[in-house]
Amino acid sequence: MGLLPLENMIFSTSIKMEFMVLHFIIFHIFLVTCGGGDVPLPVTGRVGETVTLRPPLNLTDPIDRVTWMFHVNGEKIFLAEFRDQKFIRENENYFPNRLEGSNSGTALLIRELRMEDSGIFTALFLVNGKMRDTSYNLTVLEPLPIPIPVIKRVPGNTSDLCHLNCSVPSNSTNLSYSWICRDKGIDRLYANGSTITVSLKDEMLNAEFLCLVQNPAHRNNASVPFKSCDISGPGRGHLLPLIIAMSLLCVILVSIAVSKAVCCRIRQILKSTKTHEELHYSSIKMCSNGTNNQVNTQKLNGDCTNGDCTATSEKTTYAELLTNKLMNGEV
Repeated sequence: MGLLPLENMIFSTSIKMEFMVLHFIIFHIFLVTCGGGDVPLPVTGRVGETVTLRPPLNLTDPIDRVTWMFHVNGEKIFLAEFRDQKFIRENENYFPNRLEGSNSGTALLIRELRMEDSGIFTALFLVNGKMRDTSYNLTVLEPLPIPIPVIKRVPGNTSDLCHLNCSVPSNSTNLSYSWICRDKGIDRLYANGSTITVSLKDEMLNAEFLCLVQNPAHRNNASVPFKSCDISGPGRGHLLPLIIAMSLLCVILVSIAVSKAVCCRIRQILKSTKTHEELHYSSIKMCSNGTNNQVNTQKLNGDCTNGDCTATSEKTTYAELLTNKLMNGEV
């Protein structure tokens, strides 16, 4: 009976050892999975915009130093450090001219976001000689284009049921769709999902449906009037005035081009006619030495010397000149 306390002590010690081993294993697993810190805080940003990584810590004491790192292929790249009240870049190969520190270096601004900026960021805070860390999981997404709503008749059914489908050309997988019904100036959530079914008997005729698509970084929408199930295109009713206007503009431009071409042709004809009409016929006297009837000297409105002068009429002189040019091949 005197050995029972010793056995109890051995049993109790064994239990404590097992508990300590179990606690060590759990703590080791926690360090491996979490990297020695908390789970990275999710942060989303949009391409071309600015995102700020803010610390969730209640840092009331003065901060001695803040170090920012970026995880690349399992390695931590030293980006920048805040010390002596200065934000100092340490590696310009990453995020060149796009990083900025704020709030005493505890927040990091990343400007002009790119898709390749997505990844894990870690901030190390040195406060009163103690090191604390925070990690961020940054996800950069592209801006969402305008969604395309389409109305189609339900196959094999009457004209009372219509499918309203909404889609957006995007590589993003984290998308959510919702439909908002706008009737008589009142908006209400109709349903969630990219495709909904609407009945014409629900007094939804002439209402407007708004397709809303969003991801954690951006949202966009497009509306489609609900008049019947005969609309097979992506809500092109609102584009009809634009199509008509563009058609009229094309007709006007073509008319202007044709008119300008005709006017240019008319001006060319008038210019050519005017050139012939402005020919000046002048009475000239021709002097001949009597040999081969060739003109040696011509003087306008003057007397001839060293030869016989024969006055000719204006028409005769022009005809002779024209004949000489034709013979010489000048015309």
